[in-house]
Amino acid sequence: MSIQWTDHWEAKSHQTLPRLIKSYIDKEDFSHAVRDILRLTELLILSSHFTEAHLIASAVFRLVKDFEFTDKGENLDFEIYTPTTLDIFWNVHKSTFPQPRRAPYSDREDRETWITQQQWGKYRECTRTGWMLQHVGLAEPDNPSSIWRETDDPAMLAMCARLLAKTTAPCTYPPDNLAREALEVAQKLYATPDTPREECGWGPEKPKRHSYLLYRRLAVELAIRLGELQTAADILGQGLRQDLFTNGGELSDFLMVPGIYDVLPLLARCGKESNPFFIPKEDAVVMVREITAALELRAEHGRQWALHPSKVGWRELLDRLAEGAWKTHRKKYQSRGIQSAKDILYDPATEEEIAAAEKKVGELPADFKEMVRLANGFVGGWHLFAGGIAGIQNITTEGDGDADIGYEHYEDELGDIDYKMIQLEPGTECDAFDHFIVPPKAWKESKVQAGEEVKEGEYQYWHWAFWSGSGICHWDSVRDFVCSCVEEVEEMIENGEEENWEPDPDAGYLEEADGRAR
Repeated sequence: MSIQWTDHWEAKSHQTLPRLIKSYIDKEDFSHAVRDILRLTELLILSSHFTEAHLIASAVFRLVKDFEFTDKGENLDFEIYTPTTLDIFWNVHKSTFPQPRRAPYSDREDRETWITQQQWGKYRECTRTGWMLQHVGLAEPDNPSSIWRETDDPAMLAMCARLLAKTTAPCTYPPDNLAREALEVAQKLYATPDTPREECGWGPEKPKRHSYLLYRRLAVELAIRLGELQTAADILGQGLRQDLFTNGGELSDFLMVPGIYDVLPLLARCGKESNPFFIPKEDAVVMVREITAALELRAEHGRQWALHPSKVGWRELLDRLAEGAWKTHRKKYQSRGIQSAKDILYDPATEEEIAAAEKKVGELPADFKEMVRLANGFVGGWHLFAGGIAGIQNITTEGDGDADIGYEHYEDELGDIDYKMIQLEPGTECDAFDHFIVPPKAWKESKVQAGEEVKEGEYQYWHWAFWSGSGICHWDSVRDFVCSCVEEVEEMIENGEEENWEPDPDAGYLEEADGRAR
C-alpha cells in the first residue's frame, strides 16, 4: 500500500506519496506541488520528525531551479516563498538544522526581533475582546476573575480568559499569576461539552465551537510559558482531534507558538491517538528518500510528463478523455442524451472534409488534423472542457468580435504579423465559450522575428467566455488542451471526486439532428 497521510488544507483531507511525486515531476507548472511538499515538512514537524522535515525542505531549496524564492510571500501563484514556520524552525535549531543556502534569508536587520513580533501578533490575535463583541455580542465584564468562577457560559468563559491573558504593550505577556488564571479558565471551557458543528453558525445569536470562542493556541502558549509542557501537549492534541486545523488552529499558527518544539515530542508519544495528522517515523524516512529522488529527477532530466506524445498516442488520449469524462460526469452527459463514453467523441473527419476545411481557413495544425482523423471533436459540458470542441465542423476565420480578445492578448508577439484567428465551434451547448487557434505559420513567424526557438508542433489554442473577464485560457497546441482535459477528469477519479449535478427540468436533450454526427 502506498504511503498516505491526513491533512486538512485547501479542500484536501488526504494525500498520497505517489500523487504528490507525480504532481511534481509530471506537471508543467509544479509550483503547487512545491507548496504541497513544503506543507508536508510542516506536518513532519508537527509529528516531531525534525530531521526528515529539514532534509526535505533543504532538498527543495537546493534542487528546484525554476523559481525565484522569496521570503515576502508576494504573488504566491507564481513564486515559492519560505514559510514563516520554517524560518522559525531553522532559527530555533541553528546548530542542528541550519537554514539551506538557497532558502531566502530575511532582509530585515534583526531577524530575532521580527520573529518575536510575528509571534506576539499571533498571541494578540487570540486575546481580542472587541472581536467577541462583534462576533458573539458579548462586551467586556468588569471583574473577569470572579465571573469565570460563577459561570458555565462558554462565551463568557472565553471572554474572561481573553481578558486575563491580554496585554497591550507590544511583545509583552501577562505575569504568571494572570497567565495561570487564564489557563484555568481555558481548561474549564474546554472541559464542558462542545457545540456540535452542525448547530454552529455565523452571527452573535448562533452557538459557537469552543475553539472558535477561544483559540486553543492561546492556552497552549500559556501552558508553555508556565512550564506545563504536558498540559500544552494535551490541549494541542485535544484541539487537533476535535477541530483539526480550523477555528484559529491552522497548522502554521500552532508551529509559530514560542516553545512549541519542547511540546511536539510529548504530543508524538501517542501517535495518531493524540495527533490525527501524525506521520509514522518509517513513513517519514521513505518520504525523504522518494521526494528527494523526484526533485533530483526533474532537476537533471526535466519534466517527466506521463501524457507526452512519445508515451501516449492520440487514440489512447481520446479514449481516456471519453472514459474519464463519462465516469466523472455521467449524469450530465445522460441529461444531454449521451448514453456511453464512446458517444462523447464525434465520428472521424474524412480527408476530403479536412482538405475542404484547409481550403476555407488555411493550413491546420498537424496535431489537430491527427485528432480529427480519429475523432472530429468531443462533447464537453456547460463548463466541463469549456464545452469541448467540434473539430473542423463549422470552422471559420470569420469569427465574431470575441476574437478581438485574442488579438489583444497576443498583440506583443503577433502585432506585426498579418493573420486571422481560426475559430472552432464548441462541442456542445455551453456557457458562451469561444474557441480559437492562432495559425502555426503566424506563431512560428513571430518566434523567428523575436529570435526565439520554436518548439516542434507549437502554436496557440485558446478559449474564452465573456463572463470570465479579460484573461484567456491558452495552451501551446490543441493536444496540450486535450491533455489538460484528461488530467482534469483522471485527477477527479483518483481523488474520489464526484460531479456536482442536479437535473434541470428545463434542459433539453442534445438532438441527433443538429448536424453533428457522432
